[in-house]
Amino acid sequence: MKRLVTIATSLTLFAAVPASADQFAVKIDGPYQGASQNLMDTLKVSEVESFTEAEQHYVVLEAPDEAYVESFFYAVDRKPIELHALDADWTNPTMQNLTMAQRLGFLREISCEFCTS
Repeated sequence: MKRLVTIATSLTLFAAVPASADQFAVKIDGPYQGASQNLMDTLKVSEVESFTEAEQHYVVLEAPDEAYVESFFYAVDRKPIELHALDADWTNPTMQNLTMAQRLGFLREISCEFCTS
């Protein structure tokens, strides 16, 4: 009986912990203007950072997977140029100490059917 309670408690804890989101860097055709918090909450997307480096514009988003990122860009009526997965946590303090050019080295371009290039 005690074992069943332990298993049930473990399953409850696993169910209560939300799945971690992935981070994506999206190259876009102009500066990112943001989106309403309601839209972002509905689409389960959050903005981590937006920036311009070497005249290229990016927005870093957290989302459960790339389909959520695609839905977000359709909703805000923007056409991304490239989609990148991040090989390191963009918000990690170590990453924050790197120059933006160095941080871009952690981007890995992934297939993007909804991108313009």
